[in-house]
Amino acid sequence: MGERQLLIAGIDPGTTAGYAIIDLEGNVVSVDSSKELDINSLITKLIPFGRVVIIGTDKKKNPGFIEKLGIKLGAKVISPDYDLKVVEKREVVRKFKTKNQHEEDALASAFFALRKMRPLLNKVNVYVEHYGRESIKEQLLEMVLSKGLNIRDSLEMIDESRKGRDIIREVIVEKRVKEKDYIELENSLRRAVRDNEMLKMQNSKLRKELLDTKEGFEYMFKRMNKSSVDKKMKELLGFRDRRIKVFDSKLKGKDKDIGSLQDEITTLIYFLSNIGDKVLVKKLDNLGFNELNEKKDMLNIMDGDVLLVEDPDVISEKAIEILKENVKVIVYKKPVSKKVESRLPFVFVDSKKLNIEENGYFALVDKKEFDLEKNKVNMLSKVIQDYKNERLFN
Repeated sequence: MGERQLLIAGIDPGTTAGYAIIDLEGNVVSVDSSKELDINSLITKLIPFGRVVIIGTDKKKNPGFIEKLGIKLGAKVISPDYDLKVVEKREVVRKFKTKNQHEEDALASAFFALRKMRPLLNKVNVYVEHYGRESIKEQLLEMVLSKGLNIRDSLEMIDESRKGRDIIREVIVEKRVKEKDYIELENSLRRAVRDNEMLKMQNSKLRKELLDTKEGFEYMFKRMNKSSVDKKMKELLGFRDRRIKVFDSKLKGKDKDIGSLQDEITTLIYFLSNIGDKVLVKKLDNLGFNELNEKKDMLNIMDGDVLLVEDPDVISEKAIEILKENVKVIVYKKPVSKKVESRLPFVFVDSKKLNIEENGYFALVDKKEFDLEKNKVNMLSKVIQDYKNERLFN
């Protein structure tokens, strides 16, 4: 049995819980039942068989036990369009051996879930066969089934992930990039991926809280006395609407954050793939101490680094003392004043003369363009200094 075999679990919760496991081809892997089975104990019994991506139930409205199990396993819960009838369940499982009604219901739930997901399974099978993508079939099935993503979005995420791993392998093998630059970008990528996953988990919790809030209000309405309905309903409706708006606002904000992080991840992977013939530049808004102190851990400025500064006229002596040990060149966006330029121990290069690709903290500059402009500035500085020296001695 493969360690990552994709499975469907049918669950019949209760004092005696029944559970059944089948694979995506409809082969029965295991059927059992047990008394006083909590979620953690059930998970312990399920995970040795493989990766549960679908959980089936025989009830239209999912019990809380099933919902919590789905969240913990990262599996999609599939419910029938109506509570399954006893005769239907018996017909489905009649040729399989079960010890009791709980196991029978669990096995029937698994098969009904498989039946409901069969069109999607067929669609994935046709796609991978037609386009010769059998190597990613298991990954694709796992994302499509458990995450509820469509095939196109799942493929993009898989290809992006594989591309990232290939890039990392390539830069290590070929040693096309300085080790410190690679580590900085790779660490940023890891942080972005981790933050993205945390946001998705927060979104899941918010949606659950929103659902619980709605269900709580519905329960209170049913319990309310007829005489107090009008007054209490107005209060509760107003409170409910405010709560729902808050949750909706939070969800929209988190969804937006997830989109931004996904863009960040894509950009970082692109940076890793193109850094070989580029100069990695680190971004600061200005040369003030607060700005440097806020971003120092993320940027990890080291000897020979180049900075891209939005406004180089905003400076602090403390920041300059720190930077001058490692930084020789500053690419500026807002023009630097002659007074500041003459005071600071850096070579200043105009960003308008360079082709720059950037994200929140980093930028890439074509190495040939960068060297050309830096040499021009150095040459001009030498001419000016020679001229001043010549005037001084004449």
